[in-house]
Amino acid sequence: MGEASKSAPGRAFWVGYSIDRLMGENSHIGSFTNGPGRRGLTIAEVLSGKSEPASSNMAPEEIQKAAKAAIERIDHEGQEVKKSENKVVKELGFFLEFGAAAPPLLAEVQMSNLDLSFDFKAAPLYWLGKVPEAESLGLVSSLYGRHQGEKIRRGLIAAAGCHGSAKLALPFLERVLGGDSTDDLRKDAAFWIGQLNDAAGLRLLAKTARSDRSAEVREGAVFGISQVELPEAVDELIALARGAEKRDVQKQAVFWLGQMASNKSGGVLEEIARKDGDVEIQEQAVFALSQLPDHQGVDALIKLAKTHPDPRIRKKAVFWLGECDDPRALEAIIAILKGK
Repeated sequence: MGEASKSAPGRAFWVGYSIDRLMGENSHIGSFTNGPGRRGLTIAEVLSGKSEPASSNMAPEEIQKAAKAAIERIDHEGQEVKKSENKVVKELGFFLEFGAAAPPLLAEVQMSNLDLSFDFKAAPLYWLGKVPEAESLGLVSSLYGRHQGEKIRRGLIAAAGCHGSAKLALPFLERVLGGDSTDDLRKDAAFWIGQLNDAAGLRLLAKTARSDRSAEVREGAVFGISQVELPEAVDELIALARGAEKRDVQKQAVFWLGQMASNKSGGVLEEIARKDGDVEIQEQAVFALSQLPDHQGVDALIKLAKTHPDPRIRKKAVFWLGECDDPRALEAIIAILKGK
């Protein structure tokens, strides 16, 4: 970085490098476009020496291809049950922008796959090539310790979370989560721990949800748990929904349990709606039942609407049945109106 600043005195510049990362074959980190209606050069093309895009505007066939890809991504992301996706090795680039001041100061941290475009703002790029993950995380950790700015630290936390090795990334993110950074940064760390899909990270998030000093971070930890693609994540949410000492944690766990496609969710949420001692938690469980994928909560809502001893809960169940387009819900509401 010192050599880069000497070769571009008085100018902003970028320093970049890449790591190999195992990713879903249809997934990307970064942006597909370099401005409205434009297809910029990909990073790989820039590195190969190209300087001009083939066309400043997308050709019709390119627009059609982009639209098809967008629809496929929407369909894929909209599926209630995540299907396994083939994993392939892709190069993920890390780009550090340094300002024109002397000495140059880190101004921005960005990540992108090399087959996507990237706006270098007409500043030079000094490319370091491919590096091992351990070296990359060592740099991220070092930069985090040297920079106090919220924006830079947030970018570095995201950079750490974008590494594929939980064994390497988790120690850094754990230090941030348990350290003296702001609650916003510690909440970011909780989010990226959830993206690691790691059993040790899941246990750390569950501990944080129960005992962290900050309500904001506890909320972030519960959300992080909901993002972990391990069967144990549902069990952790169930445990928090049933017995978290802090009410805010219990409410968050109930909510996110309703967003997860699991055969366990419906029964647990109905149980909470019937037995929890807090009416607000019961009402949250009724709402969560209405959010279960594929109308899995409709039968439970019908039973609650007809048989719950608290009229407030029956009323909530009827309301959410009225918001549902499942035929069973309409039949149940008609039956209730007739006194059946």
